[in-house]
Amino acid sequence: MEVRLIEAASEIGAGTRGTSMGMCALRVAAWKNGSELFGHAEESILRDENDVLYEDDKQSPNAHHIEGLLRFESDLAFEVYRFVKNGVFPIVVGGDHSIAIGSVSGTKMAFPNERLGVVWIDAHADMHSPFTTPSGNVHGMPLALLMDIEVKGRNRPKMFTLDAWDRLRKIGPNGPKLLPRDLVIIGLRDYEPEEAAIIRKHNIKVITVKEVREKGGEAIVKEVLGYLGECERLHVSFDVDSLDPSISVGTGTPVADGLFLPEAKDLLSGLCAEPRTMTLDVVEINPALDTRNAMAENVLTILEPLFHILRAR
Repeated sequence: MEVRLIEAASEIGAGTRGTSMGMCALRVAAWKNGSELFGHAEESILRDENDVLYEDDKQSPNAHHIEGLLRFESDLAFEVYRFVKNGVFPIVVGGDHSIAIGSVSGTKMAFPNERLGVVWIDAHADMHSPFTTPSGNVHGMPLALLMDIEVKGRNRPKMFTLDAWDRLRKIGPNGPKLLPRDLVIIGLRDYEPEEAAIIRKHNIKVITVKEVREKGGEAIVKEVLGYLGECERLHVSFDVDSLDPSISVGTGTPVADGLFLPEAKDLLSGLCAEPRTMTLDVVEINPALDTRNAMAENVLTILEPLFHILRAR
């Protein structure tokens, strides 16, 4: 199978600057360690829209820079759609986790009449909306948007924000891009009450770090693939803050008691070996917060085996 790297360097969904350099950090790590990662696949580089970070954002305090995000996600969705439709496997390297709005929507565009399962490997639930967000940062909202789930909360978003939010939801096929029963979250350990309420109400499957450690990565992959057995296609979204902070501090929202590298390798290798898996996100690498590019070097060791696995499919 042909593999394509998509550089999705948008950081306008985050509150901390630096994730736009994620792909650059990986490239530096590859040069340093003699990795052929960037020789395995062609790269596609999207316009990032990060220039909106210089603009006044008073128009949308409950979803910062959402209009720039709308332009970026639309472009990313089409890029993912274009490759997946032609039998190419895109690895989308962020950027912050709001890029999943575009990558998941693009995958669904390619298979509008099939059930899409999503495996979300992340310390956070990312199920806020403009109504509930405590920060206004859209990288905490993609799953709520993709499932088209909202709960009323403390905020009263402006009409401008709600209009842009609605247009984000309509990227690709109309309606939710995935159903709550077709979502699995691995590594969740930091979330707000509003997100916990959504998880309980919709009985969303959550696999903790403790479960991964007790059962092992291979067993968890088998469990996840069985749970998502009725989904014809799968999307995997890997946030590096799912990793334990002892591995690296190079991400905006690190959380204690995360996955270790061998566990993450087993999870991603097993999920990418599955023929139904169509796309992979790798997000939130932030060298501006790191020491000696440690996060990118560690993530590189997770990504390298995936190229051989995907090409052998």
